[in-house]
Amino acid sequence: MGEEDDDTPVSDGEKMEKLIPNAGLVVLKGAGHFSYLDNLQEFLIVINHFLEKDKEAI
Repeated sequence: MGEEDDDTPVSDGEKMEKLIPNAGLVVLKGAGHFSYLDNLQEFLIVINHFLEKDKEAI
């Protein structure tokens, strides 16, 4: 989620994190609604970290 997202504000992300079991929220600084494009390198690091947990389970 982007820190500067006007379409889905961080406050909405915080609500979703509380309501969705086992959810986690990462806010990318300076990014907008398309945070994965605005901060691609940081996004890829977060996704890789998330997927590492699944790799360990195999």
